[in-house]
Amino acid sequence: MCRTYKLVMIACIFLPACGEGTDRNKGKKAMEESTQQANTELPAEGSDLFSRYGCFACHSLDGSDLYGPSLNDLFMKEVSVARQGKATIIVADRKYLSRAITDPDYEKVTEYKNKIMPKPVIPQEDVETLVDYLIELGKDE
Repeated sequence: MCRTYKLVMIACIFLPACGEGTDRNKGKKAMEESTQQANTELPAEGSDLFSRYGCFACHSLDGSDLYGPSLNDLFMKEVSVARQGKATIIVADRKYLSRAITDPDYEKVTEYKNKIMPKPVIPQEDVETLVDYLIELGKDE
């Protein structure tokens, strides 16, 4: 009991001093501003969605071989796909990337045609953010 009392007293003395200066709202304002700035960063949000939906488990972003095709530098490149059993060459544009996320069985990259990608349930807004993220990744290279 005596030890607990001492800890509580120490906390009561030092915790109020944790704010910046004498304005107790400054810390709150700084936190709100940093949260607003973080919410406007599209690549970070796309990265978060890439992790949240588990894309990283099968797809690399650095060209390395995983279960599924690597997704780096993919936007506007020619890709050999199997569509309804027939091989064809397509351009990986925005529409293709969106469809590959929402309906992965429609067209499969030829080298991965025998592999199964789960058909995810992702809100359209998140799909668009993921597509934007993949496009931005290609611009960085």
